[in-house]
Amino acid sequence: MRLRLIRIIVSVIAFGVLTGSLASVGGVLWGRFARWLAGVQFLNAALAFSLSTVLVWLILTLIFGRIYCSSVCPLGTIQDIVARLPRLGARAAAGAYFYSPPLNRWRLAMLIVTLAAIMLTISSVITVLNPYGLYEQLGTWLFHPAKIAAASVTGICVAGIVMGAVLVLAFRNGRTYCNSICPVGTTLGFISKYSLFHIDINTDLCIHCGKCEEVCKASCINLTDCVVDGSRCVNCFDCLPVCPNKAISYTHRRHQLADPLMRRIKNPLAGTAAGMNGCTPTSEPVNNPPCSK
Repeated sequence: MRLRLIRIIVSVIAFGVLTGSLASVGGVLWGRFARWLAGVQFLNAALAFSLSTVLVWLILTLIFGRIYCSSVCPLGTIQDIVARLPRLGARAAAGAYFYSPPLNRWRLAMLIVTLAAIMLTISSVITVLNPYGLYEQLGTWLFHPAKIAAASVTGICVAGIVMGAVLVLAFRNGRTYCNSICPVGTTLGFISKYSLFHIDINTDLCIHCGKCEEVCKASCINLTDCVVDGSRCVNCFDCLPVCPNKAISYTHRRHQLADPLMRRIKNPLAGTAAGMNGCTPTSEPVNNPPCSK
């Protein structure tokens, strides 16, 4: 619960400062902080060749997972707000999430398109695939509509279609954009898959109630195998407080069954008179066929 609260506070502060800056609200100190926050956005830093900032985010992701996506990215916060709307109050059960397999080929394709656009300096493609660029476009439409008249019709239409798709996906499925389209999410996902701290399921405590899966906006909790896809987990920590048995946690450990059932064991009687037929003693559950007489 504490981790979730910290994540919410950080994301609200970052979103408020950046949005206030776009709306021209706040003083000099506010503006400096907003410019710094905009500068440390992952793709913005990469485009500005700020290698130190990119390296810091990669190291933080390798240690803590995708905390950038959960707390600093303003487009991620917008998606969380939109995703929350159909799941308020009595409608929460109807809006439950469920596990879906990763679209790895599509994710890789979007990353390749982004890299190609950067190398070819196709700014229109970079803008619509940059999460901060989309957020900035939305802010411009809301707070500075006069600037839209100076933009190209094609650019406005493309950005509008992409932004609309992001909001619709968030409303229906949560963080689909972050885990299927966003090049930043894909890049950090490669690293977070091996992060030191991660969401882990204690299979000895899990009762398969499904509550964690129902609140996972990244659709990355697979209760069939009791694993969490670390490449797609955005570290929202929504799953931690809903578990009735404290079976899911944010930890550096990777849990395994204390006494795995249905495991094959070597027959200790193999080669003896008692074990000539390949039977295994039944003192513990195994996956071998029963002995035939």
